[in-house]
Amino acid sequence: MTAVAMTTPSVTRARLPRVRMVDTPMMRRRRRTVLVVLFAIVGAVFGPQAFAGNEPAEPAFFDTYTVSQGETLWSIASSFTSPGDDVRDTVAVLGDLNALESSDLLVGQQLRVPADD
Repeated sequence: MTAVAMTTPSVTRARLPRVRMVDTPMMRRRRRTVLVVLFAIVGAVFGPQAFAGNEPAEPAFFDTYTVSQGETLWSIASSFTSPGDDVRDTVAVLGDLNALESSDLLVGQQLRVPADD
């Protein structure tokens, strides 16, 4: 019996050329933009949690008042203002509670007013 020698041809791997990173101003700008967007997303997700306290918020108590014909924000505020207090402060509180952009009111409009203690 004859022995046959089987040899496999040696496979040489072709060397791939190295890719050089070209650092152009456009690439730098793109990297910066990606980083800024990434930080904005992280801030939007985790930011509100950083400012949230562990203690529960104090509940706000208010009543609802329905505006009648001829009433103004000033007249409503003056009816809820304690003697000796400034009506302008009450007008500001009513504006904040109701997110009013002006002092214009409509008949039948529901307003939040501070609750009596």
